[in-house]
Amino acid sequence: MNSRATLVLLAITILAVGGVFYLRQSVRPTRESAENQRYAAVFDPEEVDEIDIMRGSGKLSLRKEAGGWQLTEPNEDRASPEAVDRLLMAARFMEMRDRQPGRDPENFPEAALVPPRLRIEFRGRENTGIDIGAGTALPQEVFARVDGKSGVMRVADTIIELADAAPEKFRDPRLTEFTADDIEKFTVRRADGEMTLRRDRGRWMIEKPVRAAADPKAVRAFLDPLLGLRIDSFGPPAGSTPATLPAQEAAISLTPRGGGEDVELRVTGPGAGESPALPAFFENRGGEIVVDGSAGTLFTVSPEQLRNRSLGYADIDTVDRIRLEADGKTVTLRREGENWVGDTDGDKRSNDEIESLVTAFNEAKVSSFRTAESAGAVGLAAPARKIFFYAWLSENTAEDAAGTHVIAGADFGNEAPEGGVYARAAGSDETVTVPAALSDAVRAAVFAPGAISLPR
Repeated sequence: MNSRATLVLLAITILAVGGVFYLRQSVRPTRESAENQRYAAVFDPEEVDEIDIMRGSGKLSLRKEAGGWQLTEPNEDRASPEAVDRLLMAARFMEMRDRQPGRDPENFPEAALVPPRLRIEFRGRENTGIDIGAGTALPQEVFARVDGKSGVMRVADTIIELADAAPEKFRDPRLTEFTADDIEKFTVRRADGEMTLRRDRGRWMIEKPVRAAADPKAVRAFLDPLLGLRIDSFGPPAGSTPATLPAQEAAISLTPRGGGEDVELRVTGPGAGESPALPAFFENRGGEIVVDGSAGTLFTVSPEQLRNRSLGYADIDTVDRIRLEADGKTVTLRREGENWVGDTDGDKRSNDEIESLVTAFNEAKVSSFRTAESAGAVGLAAPARKIFFYAWLSENTAEDAAGTHVIAGADFGNEAPEGGVYARAAGSDETVTVPAALSDAVRAAVFAPGAISLPR
């Protein structure tokens, strides 16, 4: 192929590519323009930063801030993002049924556009104003006028229900935007006492009325529904009395993670035959409100419900030795290939058997806390049975940290009257009750290798 033919083909290719690009750039806007002819107002909802709705002598204002939409008038509060989105979409896609370009609203009193029944102003990158007037002779239609467009339009009336709604409809019905992960500390106060929980190095700890580890799942199950409470209504409930007895009120104060002021929710308990909604006071949302009945958990939650019910946790892969005591016999098990061998009896326990014992320990749950019981009264002054898991730290370990370290363990005492046995976890002075099957499994591991009876 000669150079002249190559140049011709190159020119044709450039023209073809340019033609495709031109068509794409011209056809698409043409289609969009034709589509937009259906709608009364054309704007980009994402570019709107301010909304004002004038209705009669009243005004409702919304402003977009870094944290989302805020209602600024007639009340100051967090706005419902769903309500704002519905209004924006209804205005943007308000279908135009008919337009009379030559009709002057000033000379058309039956349209009620001077002054308008409603005026909605959207401001941002571009400004758009919509006047809504009276209903037409046709059902589900109203007269309207859009800034920058002459004449009078007939449009669908769906915008009215949204724009003319009470201010409360624009307020976010969610009590807070917090989740349990956002909270550093919380305190529940009632007439019968006070309970405080705080994060300590990433773990929830109960500080009052007793210092103990909390169960993170139980804490989340308590906090998330409270933080996600729905506000049924703003202001006091109809027919309510301002005074409440102390026993009828519960409060929770919350400290956000990373700083920020504490917030407090106070809830009044339900009376006989009352609805599940509860009167409350939350200054951050305007003071008196009514919340859904799940706030009633503030009256029933107890430290015992939120406590960690585990005796501890042992990872079999980090365990080097297991010390077992039962009825006067002590055995220390060490790894030997695929088995564990007792130092005093030489008997082998299979790795599967020991893994089952470790799993049973890890999954054992405290059934009750018996803080008032003395060690002597429950058989824990000289426990009949014990299990302790150790790690041996030597290689690559600082000299002062080398040696045997307890990973987890427990002592087991007498049988409890309500079932189970008394026990104490390693490092704890508190008496608890646990399933008797775990204590029995420890004895079996000492006296009858291969016949461990594990709890179910």
